[in-house]
Amino acid sequence: MDTPANRLRNARELRGFPSPTEAAQAFGWNEVTYRAHENGGRGIKQPVAEKYASAFRVKAGWILFGDGEAPSGADGHGVVQRPASPRGYLAEPNVVFEGQAALPKTHGPSDIQELGITVGGFASDDDAFEMNGQVIDMVKRPIGILDRKDVFALRVSNDSMAPKYEDGERVYVEKRKPAIRDYVVIELKPAEDGRPGKSFIKRLVSMNSGRVTVEQFNPAGRLEFDANAIKQILRVIPERELRGE
Repeated sequence: MDTPANRLRNARELRGFPSPTEAAQAFGWNEVTYRAHENGGRGIKQPVAEKYASAFRVKAGWILFGDGEAPSGADGHGVVQRPASPRGYLAEPNVVFEGQAALPKTHGPSDIQELGITVGGFASDDDAFEMNGQVIDMVKRPIGILDRKDVFALRVSNDSMAPKYEDGERVYVEKRKPAIRDYVVIELKPAEDGRPGKSFIKRLVSMNSGRVTVEQFNPAGRLEFDANAIKQILRVIPERELRGE
């Protein structure tokens, strides 16, 4: 059947990823969310389709609506073409396999720490979380950041940045000065002893010595932080850099 979910699956296969798990790990996506998109259990919105299209090197319109020319290797209905033998023709082996064929390398070693977070209990700051300092997992290093230092991973804890970053999605963060319009994690200084400061994932709008302005998507709006109240600003590594583009 010609559906966005089927076209998404075929785009993944054409890009060389045998399973949803490998694709999700390669690009730092939430595997549960991606699987739901690929099996049709969850609709695919335009911004999300554009993210997948960029990763799989197809058009977002083709994933969503079948618009335009199907990518090489798929027919007009999004079905991966597999040539059939002509009637009456007996195929003969013409390839000798010496060991397992190598798939495109999509990630490095599992040497990046994923840090735990604490969410909830912040009164009006529903989109805040705390980086509790606990290492909950060691995750694979995407191919595009093999040589990066001071990198760690976090899970998005709410939908304030959806559809760019979904609740539960893994992001890779680095201790590097961000540029305007970069996505960032802002960690505030602790408000009380023995407890980390609140943190927020947003997009950077402006920054000066006195004030930092950021924006979010859901609901749309801007927030301002006193620069003196900020402990650190961490840069969220874009997906294109994770892919090595």
